[in-house]
Amino acid sequence: MMVPTLASLGALFVSVGILLLGGGLLGTLLSVRLGVEGYSASVIGLVMACYSVGFVLGTLVCDRIIQKVGHIRVFAALAAVAACSALVHGLHLDPVLWAVMRVVFGFSIAGLYMVAESWLNDRTPREVRGQVLGVYVVVSSLALGSGQFLLGVGDVSGHQLFSLAAMLLAAALIPVALARVPSPELRPTGRIGLRQLYWISPLATITAMGAGVTNGSFFALGPAFAVDVGFSSGEVGTFMGSAVLGGLFLQYLIGRLSDRYDRRRMIVVVALLVAGSSLTMVAMQGQPTWTVIPVAVVWGGTNFTMYALALALAHDFMEPDERVPASATLLLVHGIGMIIGPVALSQFMGFTGAHGLFFGLAVVTVLIALFGWYRDLVGESIEVETQERYTATPQAAHSTPYWAGLDPQGEDDQLEFEFEFADDE
Repeated sequence: MMVPTLASLGALFVSVGILLLGGGLLGTLLSVRLGVEGYSASVIGLVMACYSVGFVLGTLVCDRIIQKVGHIRVFAALAAVAACSALVHGLHLDPVLWAVMRVVFGFSIAGLYMVAESWLNDRTPREVRGQVLGVYVVVSSLALGSGQFLLGVGDVSGHQLFSLAAMLLAAALIPVALARVPSPELRPTGRIGLRQLYWISPLATITAMGAGVTNGSFFALGPAFAVDVGFSSGEVGTFMGSAVLGGLFLQYLIGRLSDRYDRRRMIVVVALLVAGSSLTMVAMQGQPTWTVIPVAVVWGGTNFTMYALALALAHDFMEPDERVPASATLLLVHGIGMIIGPVALSQFMGFTGAHGLFFGLAVVTVLIALFGWYRDLVGESIEVETQERYTATPQAAHSTPYWAGLDPQGEDDQLEFEFEFADDE
């Protein structure tokens, strides 16, 4: 059953891969270009945070648009909007215009991911959901990481890379448009409020927020940091891509370890590893690029796993029918963190210089570790043997709630998500 399922979903995987190639390139390119043009870290942080604003809005709104218009039409329209916004960046350099375009781009990308992930959800038999989710994680992570390396194929000061990103975003439409796959129907599901989520698992909620801060800050300010310490554009792409791919390769190892040990303690250990590698990054400023790359791999491998550990921890305290709605709310919390992170840490960089980025990331992850230690002392414990099995997850910064329906531990009919900021009445 696995091979026929993958064959029927091949066009969708290709579209997602191309989409992430273009999106990964564009995000890094914008941060580098702003840095090269001499804009301050605070300006870069504000502009880049606007992507997350648009993305969060998209996750809250686009499901209704898809229901009214249909999957293929929405995918076509949003792919065109995303490609146009990429081209606008290349036509005129203005932080205000770029900020608006980042909101538009984030909204469009959220809708595109939502179409793809809900389609995967609908077309995947329950028996192979875990395997299909694994393929989706690998494809999306490899594409996102590979997109970073494209930064070295052109001049960041010219228009070529913006055009390349736009071409990739437009090309992502082709496989889906030609696929002979019926559009799925979105069905309603339950919802979970932020207070209820925090009551169920305070550590999972705080870790998801903290992971949003670190992820958003890295994608927004990491390229500017690399430029400031003297990396060439190609080296910036290598630095960013290595961290992203590290998140793919290490999440399986860390996930399996979390199945064998208390997840709260695993979160503490992983957060401290992120803090340690962040401080190592600060200490290695001025060193050759090849010596920094292994540290970037470790940083990405541990940092990009924190959200997945938070999700697994939350699932340990929930019934099966609560897990998908809870995943949706955790993604919202993560998205809020992605908005806060670049804005806050860019201000910190303004006072301390480029090294302030990773010093700030170390502070954030130490706070997560301290809260995890506190919860380990006072929180409700759960036997390791009764923990739910860890499930690999796509990059939380580049996915929507709909991927969670592929989790084999969730329920089949959980396909639409609503968010509340208070407990259900």
